[in-house]
Amino acid sequence: MKKIIDKILRISMVLAATATFTSCLEDYLDRDPGTGFSEKDVFSNYQNFKNYFYSIYHHGGTNGDDGDPAKTPHIKAFYPFYWGLNDQKLSLEMVTDMVEGCRILYSQEPKRGENSGEFATRVGYYGDRKKVGYGWPVIRVCNMVLENIDMLEDVTDSEKNDFLGQAHFVRAFVHFELFRLYGTLPYIDQVLGSDDEWDLPRLEVEEFIGRVTDDLDTAYDYFRKAGVVRRDPASGTGHLNAPDQDKPNGVTAKAFKSRALLYLASPLNNPGNEIRLWQEAATASWEALQIALDNGYALLDFNDYTLNFYGATYTNEQIWGYSFDNMPYSNSGLQTYLPYVFSNDTYSSGQAPTENFVSRFETVDGYPLSTQAEREIAARESTSGWDERNNPYVGRDPRLDVIVIYNQKPLDGYGNASLYIYPDGSVPGNSLLYADPTTPTGYFECKRTGKLARNSSVTSQRFTDPIIRLAELYLNYAEAANEAYGPNVPAPGAALTAVEAVNVIRHRAGMPDVLTKFTGSTDDFRPRIKNERTIELCFEGHHYFCDIRRWKDAPELMSGRVYGIQAVYVNYDRPGETPVFEYSRYELPSNRQVAWKNGMYYVPFQKSDLVKMKNYVPNESW
Repeated sequence: MKKIIDKILRISMVLAATATFTSCLEDYLDRDPGTGFSEKDVFSNYQNFKNYFYSIYHHGGTNGDDGDPAKTPHIKAFYPFYWGLNDQKLSLEMVTDMVEGCRILYSQEPKRGENSGEFATRVGYYGDRKKVGYGWPVIRVCNMVLENIDMLEDVTDSEKNDFLGQAHFVRAFVHFELFRLYGTLPYIDQVLGSDDEWDLPRLEVEEFIGRVTDDLDTAYDYFRKAGVVRRDPASGTGHLNAPDQDKPNGVTAKAFKSRALLYLASPLNNPGNEIRLWQEAATASWEALQIALDNGYALLDFNDYTLNFYGATYTNEQIWGYSFDNMPYSNSGLQTYLPYVFSNDTYSSGQAPTENFVSRFETVDGYPLSTQAEREIAARESTSGWDERNNPYVGRDPRLDVIVIYNQKPLDGYGNASLYIYPDGSVPGNSLLYADPTTPTGYFECKRTGKLARNSSVTSQRFTDPIIRLAELYLNYAEAANEAYGPNVPAPGAALTAVEAVNVIRHRAGMPDVLTKFTGSTDDFRPRIKNERTIELCFEGHHYFCDIRRWKDAPELMSGRVYGIQAVYVNYDRPGETPVFEYSRYELPSNRQVAWKNGMYYVPFQKSDLVKMKNYVPNESW
């Protein structure tokens, strides 16, 4: 029977190697009428049904091996950390002002608004991380499950409702993830046959998101009936250890409804700034937050904050996450995240945060530092000890230390990070700048990799992808409530104002309340919410969509200059003295600068297949 399951998986899903939306939809209809077995063999038996359905959470084969017939489409292609686990040295953050790849490969072209088709291929159609190529077949599996579930003979009501909840959720999740990349699409909610119309038009954005949220509400209802609003006990035996902990639950459905409605209300999709859309997003976000809290989810203590990303299988802050096996520093899948100096892998890149991003970390007493004007105010008024020229990392938001490796940061196995030069421009022998490739910005990122390194005490560790966590729900509510009701008025039925919700996240990190001079109006408070999202949710797959696109800030952020930091050891020739470093910003070279074209709001489909589209309106080519 396992061979039958494998075969039906291959013939009922889209062929993974297809390259475009249109050809994917064509393949989505493919059937093999000569197989000689009945769908009843699969859908009437509980274990066979489950094997068929749960294939969407995993894959067979190896990275990038399109020819492996055992490999099946899966939704991990949409998990942000998983998508970056590749040998292509590419993450979505690398295509923004937030971070540079130490190795230039596929990230610089789309940063400059150029598109040879390579970036579109890497995002949508490449290997076992293809989003378009895997999105449509996963949706088909969900539709097959929903259409055939009544054939199940040996299933409890709880198990059946759980399957129904997952199928509705995953269908909504994949449609939404494709929407974030490509804009509105057809919403496929039935099994299409060879006689059905497959060349379907795009939906209007409100209708599309309405279909997403309808599926999420339906999913929640089924999860509630199944008793899996939360899969594991909120405490005690079995906490964070359910056998299906990696599957979505009822809280996940409500959390993603919060995210989807926030996107609908945002300027990219709400050009008329209809307040009712912000109100709906605020209501959904508060509901999701309350259901999460009522079911025992909680923010981790800041001492345990990094467990959301590595060192633990799951945490009580992760409303939905995926845990990876332990990976050693030499794992080739980490080439995107771990730089050569820590991996000893010749092909590694690693991520190098820009000074533009590092400047978003406020002083510990709450003064912004993103602009020159803000830094001048902080220099006069902050009592944190921060000094732009001599002590730029003193008195900063504590999250900086768990996200960024900067000069002289204590580094397990490497002493104080040597990211400086001598006054004559030479590099000391123990420098992390000697690596090839090394950081082009003066920083390395460590939020997703922690202490993992060849010289570290941590040479292997477990990673977890927090696909959505509780902190985001506080920030979703804060953003929507600020737009709908202002910074200091709770949404109807809510117990927090927008300001109070943001301060919950800041307090966890040891940061003070947002300074009152920023909380007097919606316009005053909006930049602080955006900044808080950028810091709190960085490197979790948000920045590319949120600050850059959802708020239509990209024309400004991606048309400015991108900076690094240079540290000079000024008294290196006076042994015994406390080392003194002077810091200065510098523009990155032209091949690492950014540019913007409005077509870049969405990823283009491959040009070679646009001629196949009749009803479908393609995205603008860059």
